[in-house]
This record gives sequence, structure tokens and C-alpha cells, in this order.
Amino acid sequence: MTKTLYIDPFGGAAGDMLLGALLDVGVAHERLMEVLAGLRMPGWRLDAVRDRRHGFAGTRVEVHVEGETHPARRLSDVEALLGHAELPERVRGRALAAFRRLFEAEAEVHGVPLEKAHLHELAAVDAVIDIVGTCAAVELLQVDRVVCGAVPVGSGTVATAHGILPVPPPAVAFLLRGVPIASHAADGEMTTPTGATLVTTLAERFGTLPEGTLLGLGVGLGTRSFAGLPNILRVFLMEEAPAPRLAGRPLVLVEATIDDITGETLGVLLDNLRRAGALDAWCLPGTGRKGRPLVELRAVAEPSAVDAVAAAVFAEGASLGVRLVTCVRPELGRRIVEVATPFGPIPVKVAAFAETIVSAKPEHAACLAAAHLAGVSLAAVVDAARAAGPRIGSPWEA
Repeated sequence: MTKTLYIDPFGGAAGDMLLGALLDVGVAHERLMEVLAGLRMPGWRLDAVRDRRHGFAGTRVEVHVEGETHPARRLSDVEALLGHAELPERVRGRALAAFRRLFEAEAEVHGVPLEKAHLHELAAVDAVIDIVGTCAAVELLQVDRVVCGAVPVGSGTVATAHGILPVPPPAVAFLLRGVPIASHAADGEMTTPTGATLVTTLAERFGTLPEGTLLGLGVGLGTRSFAGLPNILRVFLMEEAPAPRLAGRPLVLVEATIDDITGETLGVLLDNLRRAGALDAWCLPGTGRKGRPLVELRAVAEPSAVDAVAAAVFAEGASLGVRLVTCVRPELGRRIVEVATPFGPIPVKVAAFAETIVSAKPEHAACLAAAHLAGVSLAAVVDAARAAGPRIGSPWEA
């Protein structure tokens, strides 16, 4: 089973909202504070309270900082802070990746070297707590992967340290490149740079809620008021069943384009390819230059048989060259089961997928021989073998 954290930023994405949702889904506040104490950074306090906003009950977090302002930090300052902190390595690694992503966005949109990029209000103590706290909370949940839904950005303008900026602000737009944007948009900033940084750092993919068993639901409450839209972020803790895995083996596809061969010679060539070791061989009709008819010859073989199969093509003078394409062929689990019928025992080829029988096919040669011997139709023998054989949809017994 795979334990998945699904982030649903329907009403926005901000660091405090994501951290609140993770606490709401079950991360113990005391355990989180133990991890954050490893920052050895004085002058702050993290409060988490259950509250109600826009008709939703959830958790609201707030970082209280001693003093009104904090100096802007460069990436080197943050890296030094986290490098000397006593943090779990995965928490430190994710937090460093998040801050680097954020600084790179700021440097890009402001046209300055990375080492000179400032985060201003974004690098205040509360941003450090939001980012490191969120990374720590994800680690405490012991999830295997993180998936995120489409991200809403909002509309209009927002006031920042750089003045009035359009929504989404340049840094948010840069951070969300390649990320699906939600179609709904409230008037105002719905996703902050910190929120965009966290979802793009943590999520391995963006999409819809995965199929599975719901283990828990958390709601993080934001501080903004949007007309007709709740400023909330939800997280779903899911247990996903593993996808069925198909057995497979490496093979080689031998291909040749032939425009000068008779049908009789082509039939001989296909037989020779199978005798040379091809697992299967076939041809497809096509049209070449100047409207000339041609055939695409293809044979699939084990790597050890490729030389012999290619030699069979050359031996008939069918082509001046062949193409070798490596591939993997997933295969269903299968076996031969002998079933009793009024016409004698008939072998049935049974195949299964995801521990369920999906195919049960009586062997043609055996059915034909039994039909001739009993003086009945082939269809009668096939029907009898199917009736006596394993049922499609029944469990596969190894």
C-alpha cells in the first residue's frame, strides 16, 4: 500500500494554510515543535487553534515574532541557518530545496544574481517556520508521496515590498510554470510565493484526487476574505492500492522495409524467421516513394536470437538492412490447464491479470483433432472445453 498526501488548494495556497491543514489532519503540535526547536532560532512562537471560517471548521496557525520587522535574508543566510540546525535530514533537504526554488524565482523575476536576491518579508521568521514546519509535518505523517490539485492564483493586484503588483505576482507565476492552474479565481492573491514554493517542492505530480481509501482529512484556514469563495486549503491522507504490475521481459523488434518481393517468397521468409527464433513475425502493407507498394516486415525476438533472425532476412535477399529496436513486453501470467470433455481431454490456455482470470482459450489444434476423431464440429468441441474450463473473472490460483 502507498500512503499519499493529496493537497487540495481550492481556496488558495499559503504556507500557514498548508501547515494548518497538516496539523488538522493529525500531526501532533508537540512533535512538530520538537522538530522546530532544532532550528535554534529564538524570538518566535507558533500557535495553532481550531477555528471556523466561511462555514468550514479547521486549524488556523499563526507565528508570533518578537519585534515588528526582520531583515531580508539571502540564500546563503538561510542555508547557514538550516545547515547548523538539528533537523532530520529529509526535512533539512526539502526545506533547502524549497528556499533555493524561492530564491531562484526572486532572482529571475528581478533580474539579479542568485547570491544578491533578497526575499524581504518572505524571509521573515514566520516564512522560515512555515517552510520548515510544513516539511517537518509531511515527514511526521510518514507519507510515501505527495500529489497536488490545480492551483488557483486569483486576480487583480496585490501590495508587496516592491509596490503594487499584478496577480499572480511575477515570482508566483515563475514558480508555477508547468503546473495546472485552477479555472476559478477570486479577486486578490490566492496563492502566495511561499505557498507556490511548497506545493511545487513537495508534490511529485499535479492532478485529481487519487483512488484509494481515505484515512484522514485536514483543513487549513487562511486569513483572507474572498467574495463567495472560502480561503481554505484541504489535505487528504490516502492509502492507495498498488497498481497491478505486469510481468515483462526485454525483447528486440527486428524491422525491415521491403519493396521488391513476391507473396510466395514473403510467406517463406515469415516461416524462416520463426524457425530462426522469432517469437512472432508479421508484415504490414504500405506505400513508398512514387506510390510503390511495400511491406513493413517485423519480427520480435529474444536478444540472443536477434543475429539469427536478421540473418534469415538477409539470406532471402529481402532487404539491404534491418532496424533493431529494443523494447520490453509486459505479459500476463499464464499456464495450460487440461480439462475433461465428452470428446477427451483438451488443453486450455489460461491467462490472468491482477490475480483474476481474464482469458481461457482452448487450444485450436487439440480441439480440431478431437472434432475429427469424434466426427463432430469444431465449435462443439470448443464449447465443451470452455464449459469445463476455468471461468473468466474467477480468482487466479497459483
